[in-house]
Amino acid sequence: MELHERSLTHHPVALFQWSLEELALAVDADCSWGGWADLHRGEVDLCASLSYNLPDDFDSFWSEIKHEDLLARDVMDTGSCAARYDRYGSRHTAGMVALSDRYHIDKLAVVVADRPGNPISLFMSPYRSGRAADEVDAGEIIFLRVALDHVRYLVERGVNGASGGANLLVNAQGRILHASPEALRLIGDRCRGWNADYLPAELNGSTPHPGRRSLPECGIVMDRTELAYRSGQPLFGVALRQVSLSDRLTLRERQIAEEIANGSTHKEIARLLGLSPATVRNHTQTILTKLGVHRKATLSKLLYGPEPS
Repeated sequence: MELHERSLTHHPVALFQWSLEELALAVDADCSWGGWADLHRGEVDLCASLSYNLPDDFDSFWSEIKHEDLLARDVMDTGSCAARYDRYGSRHTAGMVALSDRYHIDKLAVVVADRPGNPISLFMSPYRSGRAADEVDAGEIIFLRVALDHVRYLVERGVNGASGGANLLVNAQGRILHASPEALRLIGDRCRGWNADYLPAELNGSTPHPGRRSLPECGIVMDRTELAYRSGQPLFGVALRQVSLSDRLTLRERQIAEEIANGSTHKEIARLLGLSPATVRNHTQTILTKLGVHRKATLSKLLYGPEPS
């Protein structure tokens, strides 16, 4: 119930971060690791991660031993949604022993939530410390698996947004962790030859950063917001929309156009914005010319709709 309540106030990444801690506490884990991974290509591709009570270098050290990660290998080889490892059990690799000893985690487990048609899996790994610690048992695995399904659903719902907008969650490389149906449709319509695993190059750019970008070459306006930053790997929320006629206007022109569309007179706009009426009239003529209209009465109909194809 609290998970669903927090989904109304937390953005998707913050909700997952909160869930990592709460689920770890629920199963008496000392720390936990979670994130998004592609497990469908013969080796694990970690797309993004979050953690609870783990050092910042955990991701980079795991990357060094990932080919020896028995948990990931068991999930990929068996198709199971869960796997376990005991530092004092009978099955080991040098990498698993090094990971366990370095971070003092002796009983490890992983639980994975897949979504049909999406190569990216959501995962959570609870860890316990101490040779005498119990393994994460079958009942706890079932609990975590069911809980993670709810987390995945609410994270995806948060990305989609209440209004059904064209929204995505991506990592620093532009790998798409989740995309709303409207986002997939818009990119597919506007960007030819698009590989659906990553943002198109014209949207991603060489140095992605937060902020708004208008991309007239593909007819899209993109707003990028940083949602999390861990070990040099930020996560971004991306909102897309078609370029509108108002995107042709400067900020001042857009302010004046909005007031005209609301029915304000030149004198009222001049007083509101601290301009002379003559300046407002000149701006108005420029606005009408840029938008290709001849009467102020048609402005409100054209201003905020998508630009005609």
